[in-house]
Amino acid sequence: MNMQQNQEQLAVSETPPDLSRARSQSKSRKSKISPALTGAIMGAIAGRFVPKLSPFSGAVLGIISSKMYQKHQTRTR
Repeated sequence: MNMQQNQEQLAVSETPPDLSRARSQSKSRKSKISPALTGAIMGAIAGRFVPKLSPFSGAVLGIISSKMYQKHQTRTR
C-alpha cells in the first residue's frame, strides 16, 4: 500500500515541461539569409512558372513584398 502511495505522489509531482520558454527560444533565432534575398528567390521561382511573369520581374516583386512585410512586422511589435 505504501509503495502505491509513493507512485501516486510521483505521478502528481511531475510537472509538464514549460513549452512557452521553448517557443520563445526558437523564435529568437535569426535567419542567415536576408528576407529580401529570400523574397527574390521565391519571386524568381514563381516567375519561372507563371506565364505572364519573368524570373527577373518575379524577383523584383519578391524583394518589394519582403520589404513591405518587414515594415509591417516592425509596426506591429
